[in-house]
Amino acid sequence: MKLKTAMTAAVLAVCSGAGHADDSAIVLGKSIYGSLCAVCHGPDAKGGGQVGELFEVKPPDLTTLAAQNDGQFPFSDAYEVVILGMEAPGHGSSEMPIWGDYFMADALTDRGVNKSDAMTIAAGRALSVVYYLESIQE
Repeated sequence: MKLKTAMTAAVLAVCSGAGHADDSAIVLGKSIYGSLCAVCHGPDAKGGGQVGELFEVKPPDLTTLAAQNDGQFPFSDAYEVVILGMEAPGHGSSEMPIWGDYFMADALTDRGVNKSDAMTIAAGRALSVVYYLESIQE
């Protein structure tokens, strides 16, 4: 639970910078999205991924998050879903993985990376995905 709290708190520290991602963060986010998210949400993020078609609850169109939120991209909500998955309170049940745990475990496998650094790496990966999603809003 500490990990989830720390990762969720990390977004609060950077939300003031939301909308100001540099190109490298967006490029990294696009790459992560392509390798992990596109299989469910589709390469165009419109919800038509090959695996997503198999789910009872279809993955949403991620290009309309701002439109669904009075034109404002829901940055902290999107970050929370990436970190905690869709089992986060208020989001209901789905097949959405908890990418925060995956990013953390992946970072910990790197030699010489301690838990604190791994949390920072995991938070950065999640942020880059959210910056990418913000950049593709219609």
